[in-house]
Amino acid sequence: MRHSRFTMITPGLILPLLLTLAFFLGACSADRQDPADNGLTVHPGTWMDHESSDFHGHLVARDTPQTCRNCHGEDLEGAGKAPDCWECHDGPGGHPEGWISPIEPFHGDTVALEGDQECAECHGEDFRGGWAEVSCYTCHDGPSGHPVNWLKPSSPSFHAKKVAAEGTSECAVCHGADFQGGWSGVSCYTCHNGPSGHPVGWVVPGTDNFHGDEVEAEGDTRCQACHGADLGGGTSGVSCSKCHSYPISAPRR
Repeated sequence: MRHSRFTMITPGLILPLLLTLAFFLGACSADRQDPADNGLTVHPGTWMDHESSDFHGHLVARDTPQTCRNCHGEDLEGAGKAPDCWECHDGPGGHPEGWISPIEPFHGDTVALEGDQECAECHGEDFRGGWAEVSCYTCHDGPSGHPVNWLKPSSPSFHAKKVAAEGTSECAVCHGADFQGGWSGVSCYTCHNGPSGHPVGWVVPGTDNFHGDEVEAEGDTRCQACHGADLGGGTSGVSCSKCHSYPISAPRR
């Protein structure tokens, strides 16, 4: 009779085998250590360097925060030795703290300096949400960064009111020193006679927007908002007396 090369496992051998297996598993478990205890990390060394290709923000923009949840918890508030993402960010969006407050590092300053292309990576090319599912239109009139109703004259956010109070220097940051577009690619001359805020045709008699017709119909109160109570220049720095004999609104002869 040929003998098998394999040993038959009899009921009497099962218990010793189980005890031996338990011993080795226990030994392995005792030697196992948390990587954090040895100063190890699952992230590369340049994980926090925003100039590195390994910067974690790039990964999140590409793969969404879902992979972060594997270690940092479903709510990203930390799990085990994985830290709370909210310690550095305004939530899982990946924006730094203070991102939505008009103080450094306010996102408006970043967009003004670098443009809005990075916003599109998460919020979509149309800025309607993208994978982030947060539309920039929730707070802005589109990707421009202007508040909602920026173009509506009856709104408290109407841009002319801000320009009247603060001048046009902030407009130049995005629309260029000549207000012809700048990085935003939107020229103020599309709707206005330059940075003055007056509509196209404002100084041309006979046009629908001629300012003389508006002053005749509504008075010069709105003019004072930018040109000063005495119409001598105000925040605009342009005196109405340059062309007119105040208080007569007819052109200077």
